[in-house]
Amino acid sequence: MMKILIAYTTNTGNTKKIANTILKVIEASHDADIVKIEEIKVVDTIAYATTYDIVFLGSPIHAGGLSAAAQDFLKNIPESAGFKLAGFVTHASDAYESKEGFERGINTFSDVAKEKGVEYLGCFDCLGRLDPNIQPMIQQAKKISDEEWAEKMRKLDEHPNKEDEKAAVDFAKEVLSKM
Repeated sequence: MMKILIAYTTNTGNTKKIANTILKVIEASHDADIVKIEEIKVVDTIAYATTYDIVFLGSPIHAGGLSAAAQDFLKNIPESAGFKLAGFVTHASDAYESKEGFERGINTFSDVAKEKGVEYLGCFDCLGRLDPNIQPMIQQAKKISDEEWAEKMRKLDEHPNKEDEKAAVDFAKEVLSKM
């Protein structure tokens, strides 16, 4: 039985929903812990290097990159940590009409894993609702009409949906199969 950590951060609940979906798969056959990244101290990150076999790290995409909390976690992973890393992200790329931004965030996982000498097991991504606090700024920057924006937000608010959750289950199973 492996020991697995699922660490995540969320603003809207999207990433938490995916974290809990992954947890259900993991805890069926392994010892699993789930924690918000903001509750982890640097010393904990270092201790995780010898405690866990796999760390699933989840983050929304903010301004094209991982959240500050996820970036801090990754920065504090010690060289050649004993765990393997898998990422998962939620994003609102449909609102931005570009996939470039969230791909840069996803690449952060593999880049840091390579830099730190940690085996990288892949990343899951899905759409999610856009934080209401930044919706007006994005709508204005993209010069999208109120009607078109409302339709975009309606579609994003449907995610993560059952299909996204099934894909997250499949991803978790795939990661476990690599062990």
